[in-house]
Formats: sequence, structure tokens, C-alpha cells
Amino acid sequence: MKKACLMAGLVGLTLLGACSQQSSEKMPNKAKKDTTTVQEKKGASNEMKHDKGKSDQMMNKGSLAPNFELTGVDGKIYRLSDFKGKKVYLKFWASWCSICLSSLPETEELAKEQGDDYVVLTVVSPNHNGEQSTEGFKKWYNGLEYKGIPVLLDEKGKGIEDYGIRGYPTAAFIGSDGVLVKTQVGFMSKEDIKKTLDSIY
Repeated sequence: MKKACLMAGLVGLTLLGACSQQSSEKMPNKAKKDTTTVQEKKGASNEMKHDKGKSDQMMNKGSLAPNFELTGVDGKIYRLSDFKGKKVYLKFWASWCSICLSSLPETEELAKEQGDDYVVLTVVSPNHNGEQSTEGFKKWYNGLEYKGIPVLLDEKGKGIEDYGIRGYPTAAFIGSDGVLVKTQVGFMSKEDIKKTLDSIY
């Protein structure tokens, strides 16, 4: 009996490991997480260190983040390329997502605290993944108190495709060199977001 229980447990663990590995392999290369540790990044060779004289030098490991040009709820045009030289915390979310809504206060705090080092942008995709229409979303969002968060409208769904978004919320961390360093699905506290931003160049 004990042997049968032990065997069942081992089979269960093997299956769990396979499932988590498969989900990681299915993610597009653009959106795969960088598993490089902070120590490896900080202790990297001189070619990885920041050289202000070479603005095109890539300091982070990974591929360049897909560029975008999106209109915000505020009517402004936002291009990722406009923020080169700053780290970007890019949050993909939806109005029907309770975790997204509960984290909006911390997202706004982060946006208000941003300075020369990083910028906070959020993306919603009207008419995609269960999100309401552009007009419906704008009307709903403008009724909320959050005026300090840039909310970009990905009306064609290109952003969710380019960044491989599978669930909400999803955070994408982009280095000051334009490299997509890490993506993470699910809730992240303000402290964890700041730690991640501090760990990249």
C-alpha cells in the first residue's frame, strides 16, 4: 500500500513538472522570462555595463521589446521608442479582471512616483479577450478615480499578440536599452515591481 502511494506521488510530481515546462516552452520568444539572476546581471562583464557614450549598446540580456504606437484614454499618442533611456513597467490588464482592479491604487502610486529612472504604462485591449468596446471602456474608466495612470488602448490587439499575453494582469519589464527583460503573469506587489525595476539596467 505504501509503495502504491509513493509511486502515485512520484507520477503526480513528474506530471506537474512537465506541465509547467510545457507552458514555458509555448510562450513566444519575445515574451519568455529571463532567468538570469540579479547577481549575474550586476556582475556581468564590462561589455554589459552601462556606457553612456554608446546609447545603442544593449545592457540587458534578451531581445528588443516590440515597439508600439497607441492612443491613450487621455487622447495622447504613446510610442515605446519615446521612452528609450528609461526603464518601462508595462502592465496589461482588463476591466473585468478583479486582481487588476484591486491593484490599480498601487499602479497609480507607482505612476506618480516615477521619475527619470522609469515610466509606468498600462495597456487595455478593447474588443479582445472579453474586454468591452473602446467607447464603453473609456466611459467606464473615466468614472473611476485613477487619473494618474496612462492607459493605452490596444484596439487591434497587436500588443497582446506581440507580447504573448495569455492572462491578466501581465507585467512586462523593459530595460532602458529597449530590451524586454522579463514578463510575469499575475499579481505583483508594488515592492516586487520596484525590486524588479532595480534589478535591470
